[in-house]
Amino acid sequence: MTRPSDDGMGGMEVLDHVEGRIAFLRAELKITDAQMPAWNGFADAFRARAKTLGDLRIAMMSQSGSETVLDQLTAQEKSLSARLDATRAIKTTLSDLVATFSDEQRKAADELLAPNLGMTPMRMQGGRMSSMQMQRGH
Repeated sequence: MTRPSDDGMGGMEVLDHVEGRIAFLRAELKITDAQMPAWNGFADAFRARAKTLGDLRIAMMSQSGSETVLDQLTAQEKSLSARLDATRAIKTTLSDLVATFSDEQRKAADELLAPNLGMTPMRMQGGRMSSMQMQRGH
């Protein structure tokens, strides 16, 4: 699996195989029947985010390269706005879902969701690399 790109779009793998990722996360997080309404909201937001980012990827790849700097800034603004809206939707639904989690599920979510949402799982903690970074040799 590749790491997310610096442009914030996340690695392309984050956008691919959405239904498989959703099934994987549901199984690994051990979503219960009682949690299904919150899970379904999150899964729908996950799908919508993948579609939005996939559409942005296609639009960016189809640009002819002859755009003016103003056109490029307009496209960048549109991309950033769409990503922000998708991030807010994910955050809202994830907040609702996490509120239903056991401690074990919260721990699993912290480990599994960042890379599946296109976020870099590496964090600097108190000036030191997290154990995840050290394990991966970063």
